[in-house]
Amino acid sequence: MKKRMVTALVHNQNGILSRLMGLFHKHQYRIESLAVAVAYPELKDVSKMSVILEVEDDHKFLQLVKQVNKQVDVLFVTDVTDAQVIERELNMVKKLLV
Repeated sequence: MKKRMVTALVHNQNGILSRLMGLFHKHQYRIESLAVAVAYPELKDVSKMSVILEVEDDHKFLQLVKQVNKQVDVLFVTDVTDAQVIERELNMVKKLLV
C-alpha cells in the first residue's frame, strides 16, 4: 500500500469534515493522518485540510479526489504526494501535539 497526501481548501461550514470523512469511509480508505487549520489569517472562513491516506489503486484514488473536489464547500483539492514539505509540516504538528 502506498501513502498519498491530499490537501483541500474548504469553507468552514458545519458538517464539512464529516461529509468528507464519509467520502473516505465510503471508498474504504484508511486515514493515517488528518490536520485542519485556518489557511490564511485574513480569510477566517477558509480552512486547509491535509489528509494522508493508504491507497492501493491510484485510479480509484484519483476518482476520490474528483468527488471531493465536487463538494459544495470545497474550493479545490490538490494531490501533494510528491511534495515533501507537507509531510514535514504534519510531522511537526504531530510532535507538538504529543
